Amino acid sequence: MKLIKILMGTFVCFFMGIIALIPIMINDTLPSSMIINDNVEQYTKSGIISAEYEPLNITTTTTTNFSRGTLHIKYFGITIKNIDIYKVENDEIYACGKTIGVALQAKGVVVIGQNPILTEEGKVLNCSNIGVGDILCEIEGENIETADSITQILNQPQYKGKELVAKCKRNGETFYTTIKPKLDKETKTYKLGLWVRDDASGIGTMTYVKSDTLEFGALGHPISDIDTGAILDVFDGQIYKCSVLSITKGTRGRAGEMKGIFVQSQDALGSVSKNTNFGIFGKVTPNMLEYCKKVKIGGRQTAKAGKATILCSLDGKNVEEFDIEIIKTNFKGKNSNKSLVFKVTDKDLIERTGGIIQGMSGSPIIQNGRLIGAVTHVFLNDATKGFGVYLDLMLEN
Repeated sequence: MKLIKILMGTFVCFFMGIIALIPIMINDTLPSSMIINDNVEQYTKSGIISAEYEPLNITTTTTTNFSRGTLHIKYFGITIKNIDIYKVENDEIYACGKTIGVALQAKGVVVIGQNPILTEEGKVLNCSNIGVGDILCEIEGENIETADSITQILNQPQYKGKELVAKCKRNGETFYTTIKPKLDKETKTYKLGLWVRDDASGIGTMTYVKSDTLEFGALGHPISDIDTGAILDVFDGQIYKCSVLSITKGTRGRAGEMKGIFVQSQDALGSVSKNTNFGIFGKVTPNMLEYCKKVKIGGRQTAKAGKATILCSLDGKNVEEFDIEIIKTNFKGKNSNKSLVFKVTDKDLIERTGGIIQGMSGSPIIQNGRLIGAVTHVFLNDATKGFGVYLDLMLEN
C-alpha cells in the first residue's frame, strides 16, 4: 500500500509538472507576430488550449496591404501569449534582386572625431561632452542638416561666444547638452572642434516592391556610419542604377565584396525615407518594376528548413536565381535581422563569389513560390553560410 501511495504521488507530481511546462513550451514555440494570407477566423479554437482572434481598428503600419489584430493564446482560459496578426489584403509582391546604389543625407551629422581649435590661449580640444558616434541634430532649436550648418549657426550674431544648447542622439536615445564654441584665431570663426559626416553612400540589393503602392524595402539591415557604426537617421536619400566593376571572393575570416559604381543624377530609381535595423525603405519609380517578378507574400509563417533560392545581380544588370538550403528558422527572442540561417548550395554562385559577399545584402529569399525574407549577413568563418531577415519584419517597418 505504501508503495502504491509513493507511485501515485510521483505520478501526480510528474503530471502537474507537465501541466506547468506546457505554457512555457507554447511561449517558446510560437512567434510574437505573424503575417497570414487566409481567413483569420480559422485561428479561433476552443478547448484546454484555445485561441481567440481580436481585430484592431487602428493600424500602426504605413502600408495599405495589412489589417491588424491580436491572437490571444489561452491555457485553461488564462491568456499565456499574445500574437500580433497582420492579415495580408494583397497577397502579391514584387521580388527584385537588382543591385542598387544608395546615397543618404543624414538627419543631423555624425561625430567621427575631434579636431583641435587653435585659440589665442592655445589649443582647445573639448567644447562639449559630445563624443564619437553621437549624432548632432540641433543647436538652439535650429536643425543641423549639413556640416556647414554648424558653422553657420555658431557664427550668427546672437550666438557668438555664448554657451548654447544642443540636441543629440546616442545609441538611438535623444539627449540635450550644452556646448561652448571657441574662436579660431586663424579663421576668426567660432568652432566646436569636431569632425562630422553628414552623408553616406554604398551599394546593396533591392528586396521587394509593393505591387499597389510602389513602396520598397532593401538591404535587410541598416546603413551605418563607416567609422562609428551609428545608424544614420535619414533626412533624404535616393537610389540609383549601379554598375558592378569587380567581385572579390569571400574567404575564411574575410568577407568578400562586390565593388560597384553609380552616378548621382536626376535619373534616380526612387527615394529613401527610412533607415532602420531591418533595411532602408521608400518609394520607387515604375521603371524599377522591369527588374522584378511577382510572387506570393511569405514570412515566418511559411519559412521552413529546406530548399530555397535567392535572387541577386552579380553584374549589376541581370538578376539571376541561385540555390540555397535553409538550415535554421528562429521564432524565439527579439525580432532580429539574423532571423534565419542558410547555406549556399549553388556551385555556380560559390565559384563566382565564394558564397555570400558584401553588396548581396537584401537579396530576396524565395521558398515554394513565396518571398520569405532577405539576405543580411555572411558567416566570416564560412562564406557559404549567411543570415537572413524575415519579410514580416521588413514589411512592418
